[in-house]
Amino acid sequence: MDQPAPNRWIGKSADEVLAESYHELRDPIYSIAGFLQVIKSSSQLPPEEVEQYIGLALNYALYAQEIVNSVYQYMHERNKDR
Repeated sequence: MDQPAPNRWIGKSADEVLAESYHELRDPIYSIAGFLQVIKSSSQLPPEEVEQYIGLALNYALYAQEIVNSVYQYMHERNKDR
């Protein structure tokens, strides 16, 4: 999972940024939900596996946070220029 580049939205319209970020956010959100469902539904998971799933979910959450932050930064800069 690559970190999103902060300037990748330059030259794109707000509609393009929102559409692309929506698609980029879907994967980590679905992954986080899947990891948490596994943890919740299986009371027999060894603690190491639970820890692994939590770590993966956290990584996906941080990735989603970066996407949101990059969109926010883009919108803030865009509105500042107006």
